[in-house]
Amino acid sequence: MSGKRPGGLAPVSCPLIMRSFLRPTVTGIIWFLAALALLATAINYGNNLVFALAFMLLSLWISAAWECWRNLAGLEWRAAPIPPVFAGDALCPCGKLRDPAGRRRERIALGQGRRAGEAADLDGDGLHLELALPGLPRGQRTVTGLCLFSVHPLGLWRTSRLLPPGVALIYPRPAGDKPLPGKTPRPAHRQQESGDFQGVRAYAPGDPPRRVNWRLYARREELAVNAFDGGQGGHALWLDMDACDGDLETRLSQLCQWIVTAERQGLEYGLRLPGQGQPPGRGREHQQRCLEALAVQGTEARGTDDERQETARHA
Repeated sequence: MSGKRPGGLAPVSCPLIMRSFLRPTVTGIIWFLAALALLATAINYGNNLVFALAFMLLSLWISAAWECWRNLAGLEWRAAPIPPVFAGDALCPCGKLRDPAGRRRERIALGQGRRAGEAADLDGDGLHLELALPGLPRGQRTVTGLCLFSVHPLGLWRTSRLLPPGVALIYPRPAGDKPLPGKTPRPAHRQQESGDFQGVRAYAPGDPPRRVNWRLYARREELAVNAFDGGQGGHALWLDMDACDGDLETRLSQLCQWIVTAERQGLEYGLRLPGQGQPPGRGREHQQRCLEALAVQGTEARGTDDERQETARHA
């Protein structure tokens, strides 16, 4: 399996200048109807004070529309990758909003449908916004319907800007009570200092202290160990899908539980799935590759219809 993330998830996104949409809120509609009622009363009774009040309310209503639209005009949005989560956990799409002109903006929030994040003010340093969404089933999911919105200044109007869809990777939910399988006589990464020097890798529990690169630690305060080619590593766990019982989702949940447990215990483990697998290893990057393989296992046959249905259900 290559180092590219499933589905080509991009680590960063490009800035985007968006179009805005403006509509009155319920409060704004009531405000407008009240102003019309006052205007009709003033015409009926010829009362100049009521005329003044009606025109003042109408002028505020129109001015609020302009200020509300202007509050989101010309902004730049840089979406961040949606962090992967386990099935059932909340998704947290997020990004950074900035104004190239450096003007202050008021009470802007990230939303999807009727869900809304916390509104905040945008200053010259930019504004980080995020939104908690209900969890989705396992797989690579497209999150649509995200928008920036604001009801500043009086809550009479709502201006919004649709954002491009995001891609989220949903891992299986760790579950299952089977113990870890026994170790098999298969070499993992090298433990003996024989052969040629191959560089350094991140420290993992169980690495001998004599292999720690103390010079690198003195410069960066990061624990790393020297890696050498050659030598026979210790026996590693092989987490095989065929060793699990139940349907596809049950077996993937059991594999996910094994991966989390093995990583927590500092064990070396490999993953075997139909048509793909991961060689033995350990560490955060190895765990992420294994979980990504579980997330997309068997999802190709579902097509995109299932994604659209799930996204619409949570919108």
